[in-house]
Amino acid sequence: MTVITVAKLLPLLLFVGVGIFFIHPPNLDWSGWPGSKSLGDAVILLIFAFVGIEVALIPSGEVKNPARTVPRSAYLALVTTTIIYLMIQLVAQGTLGSSLANYPDAPLAESAAKFLGNLGRTILLAGASISAFGFVTSEILSSPRMIFAFGRDGALPQFFAHVHPRYRSPDVAIITYAAIAFALSLSGTFEQLAVLSNVAVLLMYLLCCAACDGAPFNFPGMKIVPALAIVAIIWILTHATTREFAVTGIVLALASILYLIRVQLRQKS
Repeated sequence: MTVITVAKLLPLLLFVGVGIFFIHPPNLDWSGWPGSKSLGDAVILLIFAFVGIEVALIPSGEVKNPARTVPRSAYLALVTTTIIYLMIQLVAQGTLGSSLANYPDAPLAESAAKFLGNLGRTILLAGASISAFGFVTSEILSSPRMIFAFGRDGALPQFFAHVHPRYRSPDVAIITYAAIAFALSLSGTFEQLAVLSNVAVLLMYLLCCAACDGAPFNFPGMKIVPALAIVAIIWILTHATTREFAVTGIVLALASILYLIRVQLRQKS
């Protein structure tokens, strides 16, 4: 994962480090502020770039001094990611201007071609492929641990908690997660699935913010930050469609029914 992270960051750092000298200032002029609806529609999609930071908490039990390491790493990752995104947008907008919207599939590659030629386009496309691969590999090694925990704790059948006898990995959970992800990938476009995922994650964030009350959540601004986050999340969610809420609701309902059934079976046994 460290190798993949470095490999996907290098093309972006090259893009920013070289491209910043080719920015055409008039391309950065704003014709006007976006409206609330267009801004919200963009945010509910682009928040996908930031969600998922909580996945780092899943294997935190295997991290040295997680109470100190995990929060610092999360904050550092969010700050660094935000700065990189802002610089990337600055270079892309500054080099392509209004024509940036003409390249929805690979805007950074086309921007890099402006100042690095075809070699720059190839480097950015390779970086995007490595980045996608890195995201998938990190997910497949971390998120299935939730399925494993559900099986271990009785929320799902016990076989989901199976551990491979040789590699000591939650093999059934990993295969299950991969199969579900593959099926979902065939069911819609990236944009549709990203927004659907964001709605589910934002609802989880909303509940987490509401639950921040007392130890161990003692940090500067604890009284106001969760409240501000709840307001921001609600605003973002108002731009979701009825279909996205309906899908999330159906999943929650089915999961709740399954959980209640498992509870009843455990009580009888």
